Amino acid sequence: MEESIVTNSGPASDDTGAARRHWKQNPEAVRANILEVARKAFVAHGLTGAKIDEIAAGTETSKRMIYYYFGDKEGLYRAVLEDAYAQMRAAEDELELASLHPVEALRRLAEFTFDHHASHEDFVRLVMVENMHKARHMKKAGDLSGQNISAIRLLDEIYQRGCTEGLFRRGLTAIELHWHISALAIFNVANRATFSSLFGTALFEPKGQQQLRRHVGDMLLRFVMKPGLSVEEASTKPIAEARAIHPDIYRFRETWDATWATLPTEGDAATRRLHFESVSRSLRLPSPEGVETDEEHWIDTDRGPVRVRLFRPPGSEPLPGMVFLHGGAWRQGSPETHWNITARLAAWSGHLVISVDYALAPEQTYPAALEQIPAVLGWARDHSGMLGLDPERLSIGGDGAGANLAAAATLICRDAGVKLAAQLLIYPVCDFDTTRPSCTEYAEGPLWTLAQLLSAHAQYCPDTTRRLSDPLISPLLARDHAGLPQAYLALAEHDPLRDSGIAYAEALRSAGVAVEVDSGKGLVRDYLHAIGFGSAAEDRLREMSAWMKAVAG
Repeated sequence: MEESIVTNSGPASDDTGAARRHWKQNPEAVRANILEVARKAFVAHGLTGAKIDEIAAGTETSKRMIYYYFGDKEGLYRAVLEDAYAQMRAAEDELELASLHPVEALRRLAEFTFDHHASHEDFVRLVMVENMHKARHMKKAGDLSGQNISAIRLLDEIYQRGCTEGLFRRGLTAIELHWHISALAIFNVANRATFSSLFGTALFEPKGQQQLRRHVGDMLLRFVMKPGLSVEEASTKPIAEARAIHPDIYRFRETWDATWATLPTEGDAATRRLHFESVSRSLRLPSPEGVETDEEHWIDTDRGPVRVRLFRPPGSEPLPGMVFLHGGAWRQGSPETHWNITARLAAWSGHLVISVDYALAPEQTYPAALEQIPAVLGWARDHSGMLGLDPERLSIGGDGAGANLAAAATLICRDAGVKLAAQLLIYPVCDFDTTRPSCTEYAEGPLWTLAQLLSAHAQYCPDTTRRLSDPLISPLLARDHAGLPQAYLALAEHDPLRDSGIAYAEALRSAGVAVEVDSGKGLVRDYLHAIGFGSAAEDRLREMSAWMKAVAG
């Protein structure tokens, strides 16, 4: 048996010596150690097949102490069941569902149950073992009924709030809803082996599990909603906001944070880039129908060759075009990490999107990446016939660090007499004045902290003086913004650099540039990577695309 971890690392003994002193000093640790080892035994062998001698051998205590704490094997088995349910109920309590909008609370509970069972397969196996015994041990367990009644009460409270606010249809019970949630979450684990054998493993890989998790919430909500009322409409009904961040973004952050948590803290630039590529690939959705994505070109520049990937929408040529510069804090990212964004931007705006794999810091610092962009724009104009592109309708855009490069490139193009049709700046980095309110309010994120952004900026341009004075690094510092292309600024409310974007929009307006601003209420920096986690990110990208189509399409 695999040994469990307890505070005493010495050898096991019987009734005397160090182990016995340890029992007296920390009985809870001994009990927890026994439960951990016993749970694995019951999951692997069932109640009948598990042996007390083997369980004792896997602990740092003795068989006698197991009987002292739990009476007999069935008593130990009941205690394992109670502990498993207690852990689940404790995790549910941490969700603070009572403070959430009822639609969000019900989805959150459903998706939590799916996640819990998927990551605690032993819990599901124990439930299966107990069902084989017709639940006779659960009936004897002391606290199981109370624990699960509290869960039903919590679910009933959410349901009743939804009914009171006119969102949920009446006539259901919390026990019925609990059954539907449990059925989907348990099947995902209990039948994984047979289902995979028959139909393949795709649904049990990260992307498939993410999709199923979303489906569980969708199906439950559509079942409980009032006829004629959509989930989206219900979510926007007036209610005192307990949390300002959009629920879709919470779900995205859970996945995003979990995937990035696997990266070693001291990972070098190459490691981070590979990880970002892997994370993005796992979240990639099918491209919109009709969008061609397999065309690549290499462009010679004074700063080395640059690869571009084209996202070509269906439509009559010549097409309007956009040179798109991906985000990634100047240090990571590629056309592939932003595939979900550029493929949809092409489809919804009708633009031929030219996604640029520009030079990355810290190997190539400022101005390497920026000096590559005019060459890409020039190549697009020079090869417009081959590309099926209208050179008079060529725009530029990007997100995050890419939006910073795009804004700086518009200054270069203006001064060189090169006309651009529009600029799309998505949560742009316009300067680094850290005295603005958003820098204080969101210094610790979410998603990006101010310290991380400052560190990335310093790697992009190690020269501190230049970083704080050069308008091609901080476009807001330009003496004059007149003559720049019309702009759409998509900001994020919960972003340390939000106010930098607001200030840039004001500077453009003051210079007579037409500007449209989306404040990004409820959103965080990098929210466009949340496409696939609900409608919030998709709706914003559709609005940007509609603007591009209107002004340059």
